[in-house]
Amino acid sequence: MPAPVSQSRFITPQTLAAIASLPLLAKTVVDGFMTGGHRNTIAGTGMEFNQYRSYQDGDDLRRVDWKLFARSDRYYIRESEIETGIAVHFILDASASMLEQEMIDDANKSGLTKFDYARFLVAALGYLAYRQGDAIGLSLMSGEAIRQKSARIEPKRHTQQLARFFHLLERAMPAGTWPEWTEIEPYFSATNRREMIVVVTDMNETITEVQTALSKLSALHNEVLVCHILTASETAFAFNGMVTFEDLETGRSLEVDADAARTAYKAALAGRLQTIRQSMTEARIDYAAFTTNEPLDAALRGYLAARIKL
Repeated sequence: MPAPVSQSRFITPQTLAAIASLPLLAKTVVDGFMTGGHRNTIAGTGMEFNQYRSYQDGDDLRRVDWKLFARSDRYYIRESEIETGIAVHFILDASASMLEQEMIDDANKSGLTKFDYARFLVAALGYLAYRQGDAIGLSLMSGEAIRQKSARIEPKRHTQQLARFFHLLERAMPAGTWPEWTEIEPYFSATNRREMIVVVTDMNETITEVQTALSKLSALHNEVLVCHILTASETAFAFNGMVTFEDLETGRSLEVDADAARTAYKAALAGRLQTIRQSMTEARIDYAAFTTNEPLDAALRGYLAARIKL
């Protein structure tokens, strides 16, 4: 069994936030993820040694055997053929709730929002997919963005596609709420191509609302992966005394005795997350939850696990 990869070797989201260039950030994350793996010999795979070699920095990711990686937790380059790429369409939740910031303590915020983390994640996954030879596309998803042609780029393998991808990510500004399915459907039901859909969202809308869109997307495409973004303070509820919470989409605020509400809140959150996981399983959708204080390597692993199914 391969030794676990130490989390300390991966860059934290707070450190990534200091990197001004999104392309550089994506390259830093992916290169660190790839070179951070073990490079030992293949054991127990039944494969010919001369068909593979260990991954080296700069290798074409189209030649990485991801199925072998899933079994061995190590990166190996196939010396023979290159698999045909697929189309990977990223859907980034650009609703106002994604502006929620991570809390350092009761009075201070880190400045890192859910949208910042989601943007880092999409940038890294898009860069990884592009280097694998996949066509990449991006749609910003909110009631306002869905009506703008400039908030969407179709999956392509064009030489300038990665630059367009990063440009759209860099200028994205969250606003409004998640759109109704009737607004989303025309953009995804017309294509017959083989696509993987990666949805990065905080699932802030009602479960029924988001589940409808995800289930429809799953029915239209080969594979759907949902990356659920939460803040660490949201999951731990480490607040004390009277705290005022504001809904970033409606503007409504609520004052709560955090100490008195903690147990009930955690129970409600656990129930909500369980309902989400169950609904994703029933729809055959890959699902993973991430907090904004954890390195991106777990998200990259989740993406690769879903990618090798295609």
